[in-house]
Amino acid sequence: MPKQSLNKSSIFIVTIFFVLLVSNIILVASLVNYYIQNHEFHISFGFMNYVFSMISALIILGFISTRLPQFRNLGDSSIYEISYLIILGVFSIILSYFNQSAHAGEFIRPFLGMFRVVSVMLILLLIASKTKSFKNILKGNATKKDLLVALVIFAILGCISSVYYIPVHDSMANVRNMVIMIAGLFGGPVVGIPAGLIAGGFRFIQGGNTAFPCSLATVIAGVLGSMIYVANRKRFIKGFAAAILMFLYIGFEMMLIVVLTPPSISIGYVNAIYPLMVFGSVFGMVLFLMIIKENKHDAHSYEELRLNEFENTLDEYQNKIDQLEEDIEILKNKNDLYYS
Repeated sequence: MPKQSLNKSSIFIVTIFFVLLVSNIILVASLVNYYIQNHEFHISFGFMNYVFSMISALIILGFISTRLPQFRNLGDSSIYEISYLIILGVFSIILSYFNQSAHAGEFIRPFLGMFRVVSVMLILLLIASKTKSFKNILKGNATKKDLLVALVIFAILGCISSVYYIPVHDSMANVRNMVIMIAGLFGGPVVGIPAGLIAGGFRFIQGGNTAFPCSLATVIAGVLGSMIYVANRKRFIKGFAAAILMFLYIGFEMMLIVVLTPPSISIGYVNAIYPLMVFGSVFGMVLFLMIIKENKHDAHSYEELRLNEFENTLDEYQNKIDQLEEDIEILKNKNDLYYS
């Protein structure tokens, strides 16, 4: 691809991210303004203290865990294994302390439920990724049939995501937009846009006060993912960018809900589902990227295996040819001796 075209594609993707960032800023400003005007801007500093303490501890543990593989260089794997056991033990203690001190059972339970929802969706995507159609799309050798199969799968998963959700204070937290965004980023316009229309239409039929903004966000997710797919030279964007994209897009969806529905409905709705949907969608996107990476590794390993088999076959034929040449040479020598 020419350098000028590549620069245009990069600028286009950055522009999309910038627009999504602006929508998130608008969302935060709208929420803060509403709370201030209605005198509902209360912060439990005790609870926030526990939250920040837990986050800080997890960051430190995460940093330490990334350094643990270096212990393998010491030649004693037991140090490496014991260190991870210690990390897990400390992590469990922190969770227990946080739960008891902050009385956060009601706070944590919805996230565990969302984790279950994401797990089910990812298991279905993992099964789908083992099909020949998905592998062909991943290799860039997709046929119309492969794209049609992917479209059907993502459309079904998008509809399932609308009925398989976490109820929180009369709100529905789901990962529908994550599924449709993945459809666009993975299969492009042929997969993402129709899947978004189908899943968005299904959500609209379900009805409710937020049916229109939620269904609209689903359609836009398919279009946006497809546009990024095309701009990124028909490749799935890299891990960090995909996670940030999903984070910003959930904020964009919440902004649509705030703008297109009355504050008396939208504020409570956004408060209830926003953290859950950010958690589920970003976490799900990261796990799907791991699935893609694993499939690419398997495909590469398979190609290497086929190449090795081909090379071994060539070696066998070469050995047979060499043996035949030796036999011919022996026959020639015998023939020369006979006539001499």
